[in-house]
Amino acid sequence: MDWQLFALDVLSASPSFSRRFAATASQRPARTFVADLLGEEHPRRDDAVLLTSELAGNVIRHAVQREFLVSLAFATGGVLVAVRDCGSSRIPYPRQAEEEAPSGRGLALVDTLAARWGFHRSPGSTSVWFQLATPSPGLGGDG
Repeated sequence: MDWQLFALDVLSASPSFSRRFAATASQRPARTFVADLLGEEHPRRDDAVLLTSELAGNVIRHAVQREFLVSLAFATGGVLVAVRDCGSSRIPYPRQAEEEAPSGRGLALVDTLAARWGFHRSPGSTSVWFQLATPSPGLGGDG
């Protein structure tokens, strides 16, 4: 399956929600947006908020434009979140951060916690997305 096309299809499907944020020093507004959409009872809320924060932080650190877009879609069996910048030419990839390094672990976290993730480049923007599987009721597990 082409997961990039899957992600784009899910994001274009309903219900999905998007909001623009200023690329300032805080990811808090993007985290709050995702947390509020998922609600306190969503089993993957904390993971979604953490990973959104990591992707938003990457955009803020490497911003070319002064805003970014966060989109969330409810997919069958889970949730999909994408963070799109408007100008970065960098290709996202997980790095092996030095033990004492204060940053550099964001995409490694995404790779560890998400069922799948990827990115899509288009002229003038890059979208990095992740999908979190939601455990079936009564089965427990981490998705």
